[in-house]
Amino acid sequence: MTLKEIEYVIAIAKYESFSKAADAIFISQSALSQSITKLEKELGLQLFRRNNKNISLTFAGEMFLKKGEEILSLTNKFNNELNTLASCKKKIIRLGIHQSYGKYFLPKLIPFYKKMLPNVQIKIIEDYSANLEKLLLENKLDIVISTFQEKKSTLSYKKFFEENILLAIAKNNHLNRDFGENQGIKEIDLTNFKNESFILLIKEFKSRKIIDNICKSLNFTPNCILESKDFDTINSLVAQNMGVGFVPSSINKDRNSNYYKIKNVDSNRTFYIVYKKKIIHRPYIVAEFIKLAENAMINH
Repeated sequence: MTLKEIEYVIAIAKYESFSKAADAIFISQSALSQSITKLEKELGLQLFRRNNKNISLTFAGEMFLKKGEEILSLTNKFNNELNTLASCKKKIIRLGIHQSYGKYFLPKLIPFYKKMLPNVQIKIIEDYSANLEKLLLENKLDIVISTFQEKKSTLSYKKFFEENILLAIAKNNHLNRDFGENQGIKEIDLTNFKNESFILLIKEFKSRKIIDNICKSLNFTPNCILESKDFDTINSLVAQNMGVGFVPSSINKDRNSNYYKIKNVDSNRTFYIVYKKKIIHRPYIVAEFIKLAENAMINH
């Protein structure tokens, strides 16, 4: 049984005539009759009652017609979806990522995505979380990878990556004497550093709020002597022993610094893959990127 034979049965049932059905589907009446006879023989069932006046379906024919129409409907839907995928060759995916993290995450994702969908153009916007979220809500981005403290009901959040906020100290800083050589990431009591000079992110950043809350939970306010918009800048200044600072565990470690986890406080922060719950445009290329990102972090 073929899809073409199903179409023949549907046409005959519609027109109740072999000759009219043959004209409608542009084949000869004899070819149509031979095809139906062959199909009935193959099935071992009679699909039509034939007499001089009209053609009607048997019980088996009615069942065949119902299921046949369902099969053709599913086939057409499937073909349309495949055509949609094929049209992705000229599509663009708009990806927003926290401005400090593109260099860490994107090399793990973009090469694999381009290999899978080589003709999809990728537009990357690196910005702060609040700005990226705004662009996503305005349909100017398809996906955002960043941290979010508050979640919107219209957006979907999939956990992408979790990291610790670490305390960075220059190796030649006297504070390191109490901890010895930094083999792996050790834990420290942050209250021992409450009188030290800190290099911090600017106050407008959400990550700065996390850091301030960490210190607040330990009952002190850090003495901030320098502020920066970038963790890499803080990391470099700490390595030059300009002060101590907080950096994420995903940052490239400077060989001139030691890094410590913070005891007795939750210093984790989570990155999410975020997208609109109702993906109207580019659903396939967006879904493929999300799936790839999830797999990449599972295997990380």
